[in-house]
Amino acid sequence: MKPIRLARIASQLREEISRIIQFDLKDPRIGSLTVLAVEPTEDLKECKVFVSIMGDEANQRTSLRGLEAARGKIQALLSTQIQLRETPILRFELDESQQRTQAIEEKIRAARAEDELAALEREKRGTPAETEPDSDDDLATS
Repeated sequence: MKPIRLARIASQLREEISRIIQFDLKDPRIGSLTVLAVEPTEDLKECKVFVSIMGDEANQRTSLRGLEAARGKIQALLSTQIQLRETPILRFELDESQQRTQAIEEKIRAARAEDELAALEREKRGTPAETEPDSDDDLATS
């Protein structure tokens, strides 16, 4: 299958799966989530659905179990909305990239706060802060 067609189908699948989860499922286990991406196989027999689920790890596991339980209903509704020879078998996976991004951002914030604290302590002691020369002229020797 051509990559452009596969990308178009993946986009349609993502939109429809997202709509079905948001409006057609009533399972209380499924919390607030976002369908981030889908990766259908080239033969369209299977499709990985990457979701981001709000909440702690227990909420995420519960929501994933709810999605797995509702997989048949989602596939049935999907088959009425998207015309394919066969409806792909959906596999839901938690996308942890947002959590990794948040952890990295938190480490960056902590490092910046530590740097600011160190600069304040140097100021109090009267130790000059490390500075970069403004230009190469300061380094030139006559």
